[in-house]
Amino acid sequence: MKKRYLFLPAVMGLALTAVTASAGFADGSISSSGSTSPFSSLEASAQQWWNGKSALNNWFGLGYPLADHGLSITGEVKEGYYGLVSGGLPNQNRSNWAGEVKLKGIVDFEKLAGIQGLTFESNWRYRQIDGGTDATYTGFTAGTIGNSSGFNPNHMSSGLGMRILTQFFQWQNEKGKDPRFMIKLGWVNPYNDFLQQPLSKMFENNMIESNKGIGGGNGAGISVYNPTTKKYVNYGTSGVPWSSSFATWGGSLRAKPSATTYMQSGLYMAYSGSGGTQNGVYSATDVYPYKNTSSQYKGTQKYSYQTVNTVKANGTQGTPAKGGYVSPAQNNHGFNFQGAPTFQANGQGGAYSQNGLYNVNEFGWTPKLGADKLEGKYAIGGYIWGLDNTSYSSTTWVKAQTKPIAQQQNGLSWGLYLQADQRLYANKETAPGAPSLGKNPVDSKNPTPVAASTASKTRGLYSFSMFNFTPAENNALPFYFQTGLVYKGLLDIRKEDQMGVVLGAGFYSSYLNDYIDSQNQALKSAYNGHNATAANTVPDGPGTYKTTTTAKNSKGKTVTTTKTTQFYEYAPHFTSTEVVEAFYNIQINKWASLKPYAQWIVNPAGNGTVQNDLVMGASVKVLF
Repeated sequence: MKKRYLFLPAVMGLALTAVTASAGFADGSISSSGSTSPFSSLEASAQQWWNGKSALNNWFGLGYPLADHGLSITGEVKEGYYGLVSGGLPNQNRSNWAGEVKLKGIVDFEKLAGIQGLTFESNWRYRQIDGGTDATYTGFTAGTIGNSSGFNPNHMSSGLGMRILTQFFQWQNEKGKDPRFMIKLGWVNPYNDFLQQPLSKMFENNMIESNKGIGGGNGAGISVYNPTTKKYVNYGTSGVPWSSSFATWGGSLRAKPSATTYMQSGLYMAYSGSGGTQNGVYSATDVYPYKNTSSQYKGTQKYSYQTVNTVKANGTQGTPAKGGYVSPAQNNHGFNFQGAPTFQANGQGGAYSQNGLYNVNEFGWTPKLGADKLEGKYAIGGYIWGLDNTSYSSTTWVKAQTKPIAQQQNGLSWGLYLQADQRLYANKETAPGAPSLGKNPVDSKNPTPVAASTASKTRGLYSFSMFNFTPAENNALPFYFQTGLVYKGLLDIRKEDQMGVVLGAGFYSSYLNDYIDSQNQALKSAYNGHNATAANTVPDGPGTYKTTTTAKNSKGKTVTTTKTTQFYEYAPHFTSTEVVEAFYNIQINKWASLKPYAQWIVNPAGNGTVQNDLVMGASVKVLF
C-alpha cells in the first residue's frame, strides 16, 4: 500500500495552533478578572476563527498588516477521493486520494511604491496522488478506467509534484475585477485568462473542469527518415496545452469598448512537450486489446513514457519496450524557462525546431438581462498553436516503414470556441417593511407594512455552456461541447450551498478512423510476420493466416509448404465519449466546504472496448 500524505490535517493543525496562540486575546489583552471563565477567551477565539475568512485566522493576525504594506497571501487545500463503482479495467486500482495545495502572493505597488494599478502575482502549487508524484504513476487515473486523459475523472492526477505556476506583472487603469484596460506580462498561462467559466470549476472531471476539448489529440506525429537504419522515426507532437499546469513566456491585453463588451488577445511562446506528448494512433497490434496480451492492459493505449511487455505476432511474450513514440522533454514544471531544444532523428536528418508562437483571442458580451439584471457572458474565441504537426488524412506506405506516413504536414494547430453563461433565475429575498409612524402601528387603520421582495445577489439558477471545434483532419477529437446547471442557495436553511449537473460530450474524427483503416488493412509482408504481399490485405481477426509456397527440392521434386500465422482484430473505429456529473457542495463555513459527487462516463475509451464507468467520491476544500 502506498503511503498517503493528506494536506488537510496539516492545515487544521496550523489553524488550531493559531486558535491556541490567540486564546484570551480576543480584545488584544488577557483578562485579569477572577470572574471570567478560564475557557471563555478560548471559546471566543475559537468562534472568531470559525467565523473568519480563512483557516489560518488571517495568517495568525499578520495578513492585514502585510496587506496594508502591499503584500497579500492566500491559498487553498483540496483533498479528493475517487472511487470506481463499476466499469473500468481489470487488475487496476479502483480508488485513490488526490490532493493539491495552492499558494498565491500579490504585491501591490500602489501601496508599496505609489505606482497606481501595478501588481505582481506569484502562483505555486503542489499535487500528489496517494503520496506519489511521479508522472508515470499508475493509480486511479484515466488509464484505470480505460478512457483518454481528456475525460479523466480526476482533474488533479496530472501536473504532479511542485509546480512554479504563473509569475507576472499586471497593470490596469482602474481598480476592480473588470477594468477598462489591463496588461499582463511575464511567465503566464492563457488558460487563466481565456474561456473563463467559473461554474465548470465546481466539477471533478478533467474535461469539464479543465480541458474542455481544446487540443484534443493532434495528428499522427512527425515522421523523420533515418538514413542509417533506413527507417522512419515517428516523433510525437504536443497538443495545445489547455490546463492549469502550463506556463510560458508571453503577455496579454484586455480592453472594454463599452460597459458590456470586451476584447482580449494574448501572444506566447509555444514549446514542444509543454502540453504533454501526443500519443498518436497505434496500429492493430500496438493498441490493447487488439492483440493477445495480458488482461491488465485490456482496453488501454500505450503512453510514450510507459514500459510494457510486448507481444509478438505469433502471440508469444516479447521483450519489455517503450511506447511507440519518443517522449519529448517535459518542460512544464516551471523551472525550465528556455523552451524546448531542437531534435534530430537518432542524430540523423535535419533538425526540427520545437519552439513557436501561441496566440489566443476572445471577444465577449456581458449583459445584465431583465428586471432582476441577471448576469450573462457570451464569448467567441480562437487559438493558434504554432508547432509542426501532421494530418490523419492522405496516408501511404513507404519502404522499410512499419506504419503509414501522414503525407500532409501542417505547421500549426488551431481551433474556435463559443461560450454562453447566463443566470436564469434569482431568488427573491424579503426585505423588512418600513415601520409605521402612527401611535398604534398595528390596527385597522395602520396594517402591518408589506415587506418588499428583491432579487438575491447570488442565490438562484445559473447555466453554462461551451462548444469547441478544431479541424477534423488534424485532430482526433475535433468536436466537444458541455452544458450544465448550478443552483446556488436552493434551500433557505442552506443559503450558501450549491448543487449542479453537467453533460460533456466529445466526438472523434472520421479522418482518424480512415487513418486506423489504413493501418489495419494495408499491413505489408515485412510487418509483424503476416507474410502478406504488398497487394494483399490481412483479414479481420482473430484467426490464422495461411500462406502456401511451392518449390523444388534438391532432387528436383516439387514440394508444397503451408505456413500458418496468427493475426488479430483490427483496431475499431472511434465514435464519441460522454460524461454526466452531479454534485452537492456543502458550505461548512466561509472557508471550508464538503462536496460529494458522482460521474457516469459513457464509452470511456471512445471505441467501444471498455464498458461504461460509474465514479463516486467526495472532496474537501479549505481556504487559508
